[in-house]
Amino acid sequence: MFRGTIEGGICVGRIEDFVPETEKRYFVLSGKPFAALADEEIPEIVSECAKRIGSHFFSVDVIAHRDGSKWVVEIGDGQVSDIFGWTAERFAQL
Repeated sequence: MFRGTIEGGICVGRIEDFVPETEKRYFVLSGKPFAALADEEIPEIVSECAKRIGSHFFSVDVIAHRDGSKWVVEIGDGQVSDIFGWTAERFAQL
């Protein structure tokens, strides 16, 4: 809603059964994905994003579904991505 009216259309979505405490942020730099911990395994879905998206730098947020699958819930251009789950030192290593 903007100025009391709907602008740009309506988006209808479906509610999924995610496990909220499992959301993690990964960063991709020059096609290589990185996790908050140096020895942490990168989910295949993040590696696939790294291959397919041509941006030099971006974030990928992944969450577990109750059925065990992993879903990408957001891809950001890095401009407003905070480093939740990361230390400043680890982020600087990128």
